[in-house]
Amino acid sequence: MTVVRYRSLMPVSPQELFDFHADVRNLQAISPPLPPFRLVEGTSPTRAGDLQVFRLGWNRLGVDWYARITRVVPGQLIEDTQERGPFLRWRHQHRFLPGPDGSSWLEDVVGFRLLPTVAGEFVEWLVGRPMLLLMFRWRHWRTRRLVGADRKS
Repeated sequence: MTVVRYRSLMPVSPQELFDFHADVRNLQAISPPLPPFRLVEGTSPTRAGDLQVFRLGWNRLGVDWYARITRVVPGQLIEDTQERGPFLRWRHQHRFLPGPDGSSWLEDVVGFRLLPTVAGEFVEWLVGRPMLLLMFRWRHWRTRRLVGADRKS
């Protein structure tokens, strides 16, 4: 499985960052505009065992993504695993770690498999990994703007 990690500093505590991510509606707010990504089904706050369904892409060209929340450690971790979607395998951990001076580190760790071959691993490194890193860079930028907005006043 290919593993991608992305980590950045956020201007809020790990608990505040966890609470933001536990609201599944925020995922749509932090996702890049392309391809379109919208919540179809899911409840907040996120709990272990929840099924979250998203629509990725455009109408008939899109795909429904079924993600099961497999682990929740309040204030520290949310883990989801794809049950059905664009990957053969997908496990994503959102980690919320203490940072300096009341801030926190947001760390996304994804293990994924696109194709079950050596050629598939090459495609993951050549295309999949860079695309995920760009997506996480966008998501972290948006998260920082949204969670830090209250701190500016």
